[in-house]
Amino acid sequence: MGKTVGLAAYMRVRTKPEKREEFLRLIGELRANVHRHEPDTLLFEVLQGNDDNEFVIYECFTNTAAQKTHQDAPYHVAMAAAGWACLDGTPTIEYLRPAV
Repeated sequence: MGKTVGLAAYMRVRTKPEKREEFLRLIGELRANVHRHEPDTLLFEVLQGNDDNEFVIYECFTNTAAQKTHQDAPYHVAMAAAGWACLDGTPTIEYLRPAV
């Protein structure tokens, strides 16, 4: 049986129109690093929202330690400021846990 989700994060963001492509490049690099280096990050997906500048990022981790490892990864820290600078307004972030 595979690893189970212990924690998930849902993040809805809007990019500044002129920063959309930069955001997609940064988040694409992050996604590649997550898939390559984080076995306890079970899912890292970026989905298109209701318009060209809205995105939903969905992450699932085996536990809170895996989420902390993800946040503290050098490649994540290195791109964080540039990624946040692409955003328009305050993102919606929710942390979710299994219901049962």
